Amino acid sequence: MNLIKDHAFTLTLFGKAILFEPVSQRLKVYDLPDRNLLDLFIKKLKKLAFEKGCDKLIFYVRRHEQPLINPYATRYEGKIAGFFNGEDAHIYALFLHSGQYNTRLTQEEKNVFRLVKHKQGKGPSHCFKLPSGFFMRWAVPEDINQMVTLYKTVFKSYPTPMNDPAFIRKMMDDGVYFLVVEHDRRIVSACSAELLPEFKAAELSDCATYRKHRKKQLLSYQVAHLLPRVKDLGVRTIFSYSRSVSSGMNLVNAKHGFHFGGRMLRNSNICGRLENMNIWYKNL
Repeated sequence: MNLIKDHAFTLTLFGKAILFEPVSQRLKVYDLPDRNLLDLFIKKLKKLAFEKGCDKLIFYVRRHEQPLINPYATRYEGKIAGFFNGEDAHIYALFLHSGQYNTRLTQEEKNVFRLVKHKQGKGPSHCFKLPSGFFMRWAVPEDINQMVTLYKTVFKSYPTPMNDPAFIRKMMDDGVYFLVVEHDRRIVSACSAELLPEFKAAELSDCATYRKHRKKQLLSYQVAHLLPRVKDLGVRTIFSYSRSVSSGMNLVNAKHGFHFGGRMLRNSNICGRLENMNIWYKNL
């Protein structure tokens, strides 16, 4: 069992890699076994989840695998078009302890949707300028302590240990690309792109801005520069999971032409609780 860069553990079951994410109490499967092994695989996977204290199993499957997983998974949560080297990933969930959750949108989630639907694709022409006194650049190891302070301040809890300097350093060493924005020589905003080279995909993540500097389009500016960078690195699809009750990153994704892919229920331990996450994706 090896710790990897996104603070998860890789486990092996029937020769397939299983991603164990303890903070958010979930197991992720990107590759199903042969049909004749699937019953036993799911049985062993459930046993593993109970042993690890996980409530949620998440399956990323290709279109031809959907009939195989349908009898086992309890909920279709959405898709990331082009995730598997140009082939769509369909996302299914199986909840073990809590059963089915309410799938209706809360009023907060409805408000976010109303706000972002008018912004879809309307940008990022206005995002290419930073306010006076702000400066963007790629992060370096000397920035880590300031980045830790930023993440500690913005998030009460987070799926990965961004409050640990050693963790951020390992992410940088493992090829996660961070952009930061400075004001008065202090980092006030940051985001990252984490590459999944085996799929030619990347996750837009670790987006944070101090409250006093929000509504200045800092993250929009950073994303506008991340997209061509990851495309040059061979990424075909970039995706993002955004808190369904928070307008910030949902707006950024919509303005940059990301497509809404669905909603993952009780998916990520962020801001002190397990929250629903909106799926966004963009083909480059």
